[in-house]
Amino acid sequence: MRPTWHPATEEALTGLETTTVAVPVDHADAEGPSIELTLARHPAPTPTRTGTLLIPPDDPGNRGTLLVPQLVAKLPPAVLDQYDIVGFDHRFSGRSAPLSCGLTPDQWLWIFHTPEDADTEARYQQDIVDRCFREAGDLLPHLTSRAIAHDIDAIRRALGEERISFLGYSYGSYLGAVWTQLYGEHADRVVLDSVIDPDSVWRRMFLDYAASCENALGRWAAWAARRHEELALGTTAAAVREAVARLTARADRERRVEMAGMPADGTTLRLLTMVLLGDDLAWGFLGDVLRAAVHGGQASEPTRRALGAMFGRGKGESGAVAQLAVLGGDAAWPRDPAGYRRDMAAAAVRHPFIGPAMAAPKAGAFWPRELDGRREPVTVFGRDNHAESLLLVRSEHAMFTPARGAARLRELLAHNSRLVTAAGTGAHRVFPFHGHPGVDGTVAEYLLTGKLPDTDLTFTATFTADHGRDAS
Repeated sequence: MRPTWHPATEEALTGLETTTVAVPVDHADAEGPSIELTLARHPAPTPTRTGTLLIPPDDPGNRGTLLVPQLVAKLPPAVLDQYDIVGFDHRFSGRSAPLSCGLTPDQWLWIFHTPEDADTEARYQQDIVDRCFREAGDLLPHLTSRAIAHDIDAIRRALGEERISFLGYSYGSYLGAVWTQLYGEHADRVVLDSVIDPDSVWRRMFLDYAASCENALGRWAAWAARRHEELALGTTAAAVREAVARLTARADRERRVEMAGMPADGTTLRLLTMVLLGDDLAWGFLGDVLRAAVHGGQASEPTRRALGAMFGRGKGESGAVAQLAVLGGDAAWPRDPAGYRRDMAAAAVRHPFIGPAMAAPKAGAFWPRELDGRREPVTVFGRDNHAESLLLVRSEHAMFTPARGAARLRELLAHNSRLVTAAGTGAHRVFPFHGHPGVDGTVAEYLLTGKLPDTDLTFTATFTADHGRDAS
């Protein structure tokens, strides 16, 4: 039976329709317990509609439903005329049977937690895992990328589609790759934007964050130094970096600094900085925030509005638990404490801003050993991917999803993919949010026609101002 759509009652989804789709908790036991996944839809006009464009969450525990109104505001009208835009909250998060383990708010940021040392951090992470398995140990093993990929195909069937199109960002790009590897014959037009390196699942991804954040911080510091009269953070990139290091040390020591009116400890300061570093359109906001934090005073009203939009709907506990389940349960993590100590020491030298936190032991190192034999295999991508076509999109200086990730997936899927690069800029989501005419036009044309470009394409962009660029 097809799901019945109803007008959304949630304010964030005003103007959309919502429904639920039942999926098994365990896809290996289709007759066993089930849960309801929540979907949100912007329907295409009936005369022009040709199919569904499915939108997954862009991070474990984020809500894919909330991406729908953002996309409706940005997608070309021709794409909205052709597709129902359907987003979903993945299993056990958002509005889809969310899990609670009684975690404290500081534990919600377990990924970015600032470690005192490797052994203390190990105890901190072990406590989170133990607490979650006490409260939800029967369900956590069923929250993996492969399980979500099976859910994607269940959604396709429930919507009555033989083939479905897909637009996935960041973690959603990985979900799309896994889904096409498992169910490629049911994939129509597939766009994977800000592609996660398929070889980084998941310990290496954390180490990659440390290196790419250091590079992004260096690019931003050089930009901020050229604006010393405005920001007063230093006349050289090195001086700006030192000002940020002093502020971070104070946040670690005092456990509280003011960041645009929000109290922040070292963990929160690093997280907020990373988020704003992740897109060069937010560099001006980051400069304003750090200027106010270093010298006192208020950030500007535009900055406060931007931060409210970015952080006004945090993950909450269910998002943190979902992150823990996916990142801890998809693949085995190293368990040797000495290895984490070595990695932390090296990261403190090479990537001092966030390196020790990323190199520290994380929840996956304490996953119950008895579950190792129950893991589905990490997905291997290759020529047995039967999707007709995939368009991969990347930004040259992307921080959270380094450019080599898309290049690696392009190499593995050489038979059915093309790669589009936004050169000269850093962005976490490129199409249609970052405003590159060449990239946006190429992706829109693919979604409308299904035809891949004949070759990989690169479009240049020169960052020219706090919130703009010249692009071609």
